[in-house]
Amino acid sequence: MEIIFDENKETTFQGQIYPIFNLETNVSIDFNWLLQTAKTLANRYQDEENIIIVPSQENDCMMIFAALLSIVGRDNTPAPRQAIFKVADFREAMEKYRDFFAFTIAAVYTLRLMKMDVKEMYKDIESLSYLGLETQTDYIKNTLTLHLPSNGKKYVFKAGNMENTIILTSFIKMLSIINAKPQIDVKIILNKLPENNIKDKSEDAMLNKLFWCAKSFLGIK
Repeated sequence: MEIIFDENKETTFQGQIYPIFNLETNVSIDFNWLLQTAKTLANRYQDEENIIIVPSQENDCMMIFAALLSIVGRDNTPAPRQAIFKVADFREAMEKYRDFFAFTIAAVYTLRLMKMDVKEMYKDIESLSYLGLETQTDYIKNTLTLHLPSNGKKYVFKAGNMENTIILTSFIKMLSIINAKPQIDVKIILNKLPENNIKDKSEDAMLNKLFWCAKSFLGIK
């Protein structure tokens, strides 16, 4: 689902009338509620080309919801083609949304890694060097380290299971895209990873965990 920010005050888009969804954003951020609301909207309006979303307030809650719509409406999932958010200034909204879209990219990557076996996942993670990440394999200690070079505050994480490997790899992928870059190392202990994937793990739970890691770097307290 494509996200569009429209500063036209009329509840139309390009002169056409589409269904309107009033989004309550003047509330504390509840990731689970926003995720379920995004799923409900995508399902309810799946036969519509466009859906117009009118937030009660332009804030981080709106931005997270926009990111979640991109996630639940990815690929060929039944959903409207476009979600049009009514905003006061679309350039300002687009600039603000940039980091939240990085979360979308990381979340979709999480869901993709969940479907891979260990060997396939390991190969995919090694290829992340195109994002400016430095990857190093220690064959003696049987570890893979991802390093995001930066002058920012340093963080070091270790992953010894599939769940944390997926979350932390997606997390560092997000950080490689956003503006505020910390210096971060993610060390994956390969010999502790099981041979199977985690398809039985709840996708919602994984997205929640990723958001928990990401929210402070998105400016959310």
